[in-house]
Amino acid sequence: PPRITIAETGDTGLAEAVDVVVFIATPEQLLSSAEVDQLSALRHRSPTVVFALTETDRHPDWPDVLRADLELLRSADVSDTHFAVSVDQHARALSEDDPALAETSGIPALAAWLLDLAEQAELSAARAVAEHVLDAVVEMEATSPPRLRRPAHAEAAPGSAGRGRWSQVLGDGFGAVSSDVDFDLRSRVRTVVAEAERAIDEGDPARDWDAMHTWLRERLDYEGRQTRALLTSRTAEVAAAVSAEVGGPALRPVDPPAVPDLFGKLPPREPPAGKGRPLAARGRTLVTSGYGGLMMALVLPRFAGIHLPIGIVVGAALFAALLMGGAAMSGERKRQLDARRSRAKSLVRHCADGFLLGASKYTRDAVRTAQQHLRDESAARTADLRRAASPEPDPPRATTELATLRRHALTLLTRSA
Repeated sequence: PPRITIAETGDTGLAEAVDVVVFIATPEQLLSSAEVDQLSALRHRSPTVVFALTETDRHPDWPDVLRADLELLRSADVSDTHFAVSVDQHARALSEDDPALAETSGIPALAAWLLDLAEQAELSAARAVAEHVLDAVVEMEATSPPRLRRPAHAEAAPGSAGRGRWSQVLGDGFGAVSSDVDFDLRSRVRTVVAEAERAIDEGDPARDWDAMHTWLRERLDYEGRQTRALLTSRTAEVAAAVSAEVGGPALRPVDPPAVPDLFGKLPPREPPAGKGRPLAARGRTLVTSGYGGLMMALVLPRFAGIHLPIGIVVGAALFAALLMGGAAMSGERKRQLDARRSRAKSLVRHCADGFLLGASKYTRDAVRTAQQHLRDESAARTADLRRAASPEPDPPRATTELATLRRHALTLLTRSA
């Protein structure tokens, strides 16, 4: 159900803000500077930008192009969330009723990601409406005059001076909490990714990947718990500030739930074992290098006009062949090591992105639950103080209607949670 907006290359703006920008490119060539600038401009119109590389079935070298494009996006501080897809492969899978082929096309993963964003956007909109209604109800309850006139000598109820302010303190406080917690979480994940990439550059992923993968998950779990601790302390600060406005005993905030398993929904990925070139190709390279060494040892002395004994010539030729072949084998090992390191870094970023997506949803839900709890507690205490100061045997019609409106808004919040 997401509404899609199509922007051509060079279009640096959208008519209105959207929930997500999907930037589509092909592996025919790397992203140009103009396209990277376009992405940098579009990210100000949407909180989420995803890069989709299509036509992967037509270009065998698409992984190299994708890695180069992602480096360009990261250098421009643009999100490197990405999907590699093939529309033709997905259409063929549908016509042949082949779920495995459809999955490898990348289209189902991108569609599921977009549907999840659309669902979150709808729920966020519903929650926003309900929260605005509750804020309005609280403000009208705090400012509505009593039906019976209070005696002139009656004192104001405790906390009545802050009835108009505690709702604002609550909203502003949790707005700051949400921003600080999100920044803390992203900073922690970025630090973990940087440390993991440094460790990968210093070792061989084919040998160290199991230990690296275990360390990565444990470290991200630890950082998630630290972010939860920050959320707990900041929520307590907001509760104390609201308590000072409402009056009475200190309000007790609800503790955030335990951090769930944020890796359970990540699809399995093959370890970066690295794939060498076929045996025939490696043998051809070795023979070519050895032949070059032989020719150098046999031909160069003749060009120089030097006549050497046949034994020396043959020995020099064999030595040159071994030297050139060894250099070729060393270069092949380095190429395979670089490929394994690149694959390992991609797996680290994939794991970190999945963790960050789940952890962000966890923190948003925890902030919303804590805010709703403190709002209900503060509204109930304010109503109790008002009733104690000016009891009314029969509530007026406006109070009854506000209570009904509050009940409907709370029901909407519960259904959208």
